Amino acid sequence: MANDAALEQALEEMKGIVPYAVASKSGTDYNGKRFSIPFFNRFFLVHYPEVKIAEEGKPAPVPQYLEIILLHYLLQAKGASVADEWIAYRQLPGANLFERRFMQMAVQPLLHAFDNNIEGFKKAGLALGGIPITRTGDAAFKFMALPKIPMACIFYQGEEGIPSSVNILFDAAAPNYLPTEDLSLVGVYLVNAMKKAK
Repeated sequence: MANDAALEQALEEMKGIVPYAVASKSGTDYNGKRFSIPFFNRFFLVHYPEVKIAEEGKPAPVPQYLEIILLHYLLQAKGASVADEWIAYRQLPGANLFERRFMQMAVQPLLHAFDNNIEGFKKAGLALGGIPITRTGDAAFKFMALPKIPMACIFYQGEEGIPSSVNILFDAAAPNYLPTEDLSLVGVYLVNAMKKAK
């Protein structure tokens, strides 16, 4: 029910936007009829002014939580530059309200899915359009969740007596584009997509 209210509010707020300004701030394309928004390795179209959301080339309806994320992204985009600095979920504004859920729904399932399977992790990361990055960890990928929201997924291979671990990081500028609760859902989406891709 809360999702219904969030979607209704977002649709209402969309009536007041200046579409070309929104496209410029969000890094999306607007062709006079619709916004084109890349989301990981998929493309979504947000028709405007009569707001309808569809996945490019797919007849299936877009899940409601994704509609909300895409609309919030357009509505909240501040045009800030990508910071090029990784932060953990707990460093996002107000993260204490959602951190436990983020751990339960994103980090732990990611670890459970790949445990000691570093090759499976690499395969899934590449299949989702991830770019390998050299950072701490035994395997790491950078993903463009949305045009101004890079994310990173890092895998630490376990050794004798030390279990494997994973981490999901966000660009420090992400709060300029989505609320912290939405960013947790983007993390959950990434993990589910990685599990399917392995």
